Amino acid sequence: MSAFRLFIVDDEPAYTELLAYALDEHEGLTIDVFHTGADAVAALDRAPHLVLLDVVMPGQDGLVTLEQIKAHHPDLPVIMISSQASVQVALDAIRRGATDYLTKGQDDLLRVSGLVHRVRQEVLLRQEVDQLRARMQAPQTLTRLLGDSPAMGRTIQIILKVVRGDLSVVIFGESGTGKELVAQAIHDNSPRRTHPFVAINCAAIPRDLMESAFLGHVKGAFTGAHADRPGVFEQADGGTLFLDEIGELDLDLQAKLLRVLQDQQFQRVGGQRLIRTDVRLLAATNQDIHAMIRAGTFREDLFYRICQFPVTLPPLRERGDDVLLLAEHFLRAYLDENPTFGPKTLSAATRHRLLRHPWPGNVRELKTVIERAVLISESPVIQPADLMLQVTPRPRSAPHDLGGDAANLPATPPQVHIQTAHVPEDIVPLEDVKRLALEHAYYVCGGNVDQTATRLQITRSTVYRLLRKYEIKS
Repeated sequence: MSAFRLFIVDDEPAYTELLAYALDEHEGLTIDVFHTGADAVAALDRAPHLVLLDVVMPGQDGLVTLEQIKAHHPDLPVIMISSQASVQVALDAIRRGATDYLTKGQDDLLRVSGLVHRVRQEVLLRQEVDQLRARMQAPQTLTRLLGDSPAMGRTIQIILKVVRGDLSVVIFGESGTGKELVAQAIHDNSPRRTHPFVAINCAAIPRDLMESAFLGHVKGAFTGAHADRPGVFEQADGGTLFLDEIGELDLDLQAKLLRVLQDQQFQRVGGQRLIRTDVRLLAATNQDIHAMIRAGTFREDLFYRICQFPVTLPPLRERGDDVLLLAEHFLRAYLDENPTFGPKTLSAATRHRLLRHPWPGNVRELKTVIERAVLISESPVIQPADLMLQVTPRPRSAPHDLGGDAANLPATPPQVHIQTAHVPEDIVPLEDVKRLALEHAYYVCGGNVDQTATRLQITRSTVYRLLRKYEIKS
């Protein structure tokens, strides 16, 4: 791995030595130790990738040092460490820009190792994306596609490769994941960006008007056709045509669409003149096109003509802390447009609630929830109740509560019907079930403690405690 520079800022030499020893397993890690905040700020020209900062230090304390670091490097991750488990101090640190808050003596060494690994992976991923963007030398960027999660990073890498060619693209993803935003980004970063980007929702057009919408019509072609009108193929000539919900096209129009794409020419409805077209086709769907092909409702030849390059968008529930990044973005954007509401922030409990929600409506649902919470909240701090989210558990295959919190159990146990003939006589101890569930989640999440905690719907501290208890290694 490439070099990764870490600043440890703490006035206790014994603790800094302990931290350095705990992080020694990370290859390529360069650690700089400072015993005052002023010394650390003065050395920021060394370009650290992460700062571990003590809160209580003689002279200049950690919170003041945090503000100075953020003033010079607002995107630099800073993890605050304190011997005091003060909720108020932790909230104050988070409001001032801290990435996380650790309490000494509460699995801090194990948590620090996991956080350093996570931040390092995020930095490497951003560096790779930045290098790809720089090589493209395009005037537009993909900054509107917010997200630092590995899932979104991989998607952006794929999109960056898509824009280098002129292939037809199908964007797959659940409703609300931002498929049209991706299509717009592909167009904005392509050589066709100086020509029109035309989007059409196939599900919103009546079937009897769909052919006219695609190809246009001449005056008198049908009842209500009072004038010549171009279709989307003419409007997008030289640019990009985006067909959203492509699975809603009927078979007759699918055949005509295939002919237009193959011949690059068509006739308006009721017209005789051949019109040539030059468009790059982008399409999107939340349906299983392969199942539709098997059912005979989507043409296989059309699918392979339009799907020269597939792009799959991850659902929001698989994007980890991107939920908070997007929530903060939507909050700032809405408050900028509506300054009468004054400044508002998300409480720690609200952020936790956002991470636990399964988001069936994905990014679109999150945007609506945040804007609604601004209207509902009566104080500058948005609380969980302001979100008006139903308590719907995130889909999971592992037990919900590994920490023994009985408060999360339903008031009335669900009815379970067991056929005793199929029940094995051996009983697996509950402790083994918990260990296996944790091992499986930790493996699936690639050793990422934050994602493991989110997927299991437990706290990060519980994950660290159980990892140490069951001696589960990275």
